[in-house]
Amino acid sequence: MREIAALGVGLTGIVLLGVGLDRVLDIGSCSTGGSYVVARPCPEGSAIWFWLPTAGAIMWILGLVAGRRSFTEPGAGQVLWTVGFAGGGAAMLVKVLTQPSMPPDARLGASIVAAVFIPMGLGVGVVGIVQLVRGRRGRGSGPRRTRNGDPRGRDGQPGAGRDAWSRLKALNDLRSTGALTREEFVALRADLADSASDGRRAPATDRVALIRQLADQRASGALSAEEFEVGKRGVMRGERVD
Repeated sequence: MREIAALGVGLTGIVLLGVGLDRVLDIGSCSTGGSYVVARPCPEGSAIWFWLPTAGAIMWILGLVAGRRSFTEPGAGQVLWTVGFAGGGAAMLVKVLTQPSMPPDARLGASIVAAVFIPMGLGVGVVGIVQLVRGRRGRGSGPRRTRNGDPRGRDGQPGAGRDAWSRLKALNDLRSTGALTREEFVALRADLADSASDGRRAPATDRVALIRQLADQRASGALSAEEFEVGKRGVMRGERVD
């Protein structure tokens, strides 16, 4: 909700800022009031167009500050920064190129602002896009988790993708809790040694993860000690446990 509110306030400010600046650029340099004679008086009722960009800029800054995430990660801050700078600069550039009647001083100012704003906005926008792409790739390649929390790789095998060190730690934990006999421990350790020698890839069937799953079910009361032993012997024989 905070991100949505920040976007709403910030985007509203950007719209007000854009509308006000567009009108100010049409008016150009002018002056009103005082005891001096002015070369170009401001049109009647133009004061509001000079205050509107100020109000819009304040709302835009409030949206940037109120965002839950900083500019270093995708979120309202990056969106408002990119839209405000790159979008505003692009709008000014279009106005300069398509409106020959714009006063010379306003044309020069708009051109300078566009040259500065567009790179500032696009820089943050490109960074945000790269972060989103990398984040999605990382989530897509990570292990899936089943309902009972057992990590599974893309092929559906428990523990696929975990490194040999984490599997060895799980094996030692099972041995220390008495879930494995010495013979079972030695046999499973041989599995890990074979996988480590083959590029540290997980074995086709990660028996350590399957037995760990059974041990967790026994600890939670879902399996009795007898059912755990039956399931463990099945795993040691290479049977699949659901």
